[in-house]
Amino acid sequence: MPTQTALGVLRGRPVPMLRALARGGWKERGTCRQTDPELWFADTSRRTKARAASICASCPVRRPCLAWALVFDEEFGVWGGLDAAERFPLQRRLTTGEPLATVLAAAMAAPVITPTSPQAA
Repeated sequence: MPTQTALGVLRGRPVPMLRALARGGWKERGTCRQTDPELWFADTSRRTKARAASICASCPVRRPCLAWALVFDEEFGVWGGLDAAERFPLQRRLTTGEPLATVLAAAMAAPVITPTSPQAA
């Protein structure tokens, strides 16, 4: 039996955000475009991931960036401030039918770990 993906759950539903994500114009406004691309896909320390997440925290397109990663099952990198392991529980929520807007709202309300946070050590 194939694994259900977030996109599979959302397919066929009138979700305006999916249309906006597909257009991709949000990517041009990302704060990440002003930094080294390696930062977002670095497979290194928690400090590096925390630095990427802290840049995402004030990004004007954090929400659509995270939505993209969740809906299209991005396997690698930091998207919307979260790495793949942090996104996994959110993807699971989508595959059980929870609305994308609800999942995103919960993710946006969670604190972002920065390089100076105790969790980032």
